[in-house]
Amino acid sequence: MSQLLNFNHLHYLDEFLLFNSDDYQTIKDQISHYLCPHQFDVDAISSLNTRLNGFSFGQSALYDLKYSAPVAITIDETSANYLFRITLEGQCKVEHAQHAVLQSVGIMTVTHPNSKNRIITNQRCRNIILKLTQQDVETQLFKMLGYSSAEPVIFDSGMSCTDEGLSSIIETLNYLCHAYYNIQNWSFISASFTQYLIELILLKVPNNYSQQLNEQRQRVLPSYMKKAQQYIQQHIKDNVALTDLSVFCGVSGRTLQKGFNQYFQQTPVEYIRDLRLEWCIRHY
Repeated sequence: MSQLLNFNHLHYLDEFLLFNSDDYQTIKDQISHYLCPHQFDVDAISSLNTRLNGFSFGQSALYDLKYSAPVAITIDETSANYLFRITLEGQCKVEHAQHAVLQSVGIMTVTHPNSKNRIITNQRCRNIILKLTQQDVETQLFKMLGYSSAEPVIFDSGMSCTDEGLSSIIETLNYLCHAYYNIQNWSFISASFTQYLIELILLKVPNNYSQQLNEQRQRVLPSYMKKAQQYIQQHIKDNVALTDLSVFCGVSGRTLQKGFNQYFQQTPVEYIRDLRLEWCIRHY
């Protein structure tokens, strides 16, 4: 699987060093601060070196974490975040309850909020880690489903994500690194990017809401909504005016607004923003 993935722009993370230390207590404190509360064990403290690079965007963050010695990390139940972990070098074993996944290069696993996990790395293990808050994930799920979820989102780990799905996620993280490093005033668009990224993950990483999300996306659209999609796709690089869109579709602006809210749980402006962001990611 790793041969299918392109990590080219993750090198921008090298520009954002958070800490680099050989001191056990410093490493434990800093990882707890940036990632999650945890217990941290290592056989040879004197040879330990840990480097963390990364940046935050909104309540989310992207990290590049590398250990120079085998370590065992136990994440306790107080964490309020999802951690999506993609291995770039070495190996680690991720244990949860009775399940264990041996994670090598190109494999992604997920640790969940309020869930105890144990991660055992080999020497020179390096992972890209995406941190998303439970609140942000559940908010985006509500927007996509159109109703509140009763159960927390539980993602499958290991090999359950398809090559195409993982490639899409890596492609988007590449764009995130490129945009964060190169785009001025990035903070003004980070919220919309976070929504897009979470939507992508909810659709691409199998989870306990995958069936409902797929059913929602497969609902039959009325002809005027199909025409709206067609017009937006053809003018994705332009400023799409709602009045022009309404004329093309042959319906009022009010009907168009209601249609987007009903079928996409978005306003036309939000739909266009997400489609344009997807276009930018694929063409940057």
